[in-house]
Amino acid sequence: MIDLQVHQQFGRIGLKITPLQYDLTIRPPELQVQQQPAAITLKQPAATLDINMTPARESLGYCGIAAQQRVFNQDALASFNAGLERRVREGNELGAIEKKITVAKVVSQSMVPIDKHLELVSIAPIQITVQVNPIDMQIRVLGVSTDLTQGTVQANLQYGTVQSYLEQEPYVQIQAVGSVINTQS
Repeated sequence: MIDLQVHQQFGRIGLKITPLQYDLTIRPPELQVQQQPAAITLKQPAATLDINMTPARESLGYCGIAAQQRVFNQDALASFNAGLERRVREGNELGAIEKKITVAKVVSQSMVPIDKHLELVSIAPIQITVQVNPIDMQIRVLGVSTDLTQGTVQANLQYGTVQSYLEQEPYVQIQAVGSVINTQS
């Protein structure tokens, strides 16, 4: 009897791989920003302050020459009117004979103290005036200055390769083992 023996070997492919190689050199950009501050100039003349104490001082009795003259005139007129009124009253009392008033009684009545009256008066306020001068403002804007150094990117590139080769040969081997003639029987 004949037996068949089959021997088989698969082929194998080998790969020789050279990988992709790249090298990047990166220099980042540089930006320098400098801002010059604005220049502000302010000028303002001094304010004018005027304090007028004349009305308040006159209310207290401390008068200037013109005001003192007015006060003297008013006092003189008031004294004249009071004296005239008193003389008229005394003349009328002496002239009324029917009342039988003596001269001594008229004189004694004129010597009676006059009632005084207390009076509260307001004092004129101090007059204050302020004149404010406007502000003169000047602004100089200087701005921003920039300095830019651009960045760079450099690349070194070596493409990869793939090479294939036959590492093991494929084959099929068939052998007949035994004999066609049977010798044993």
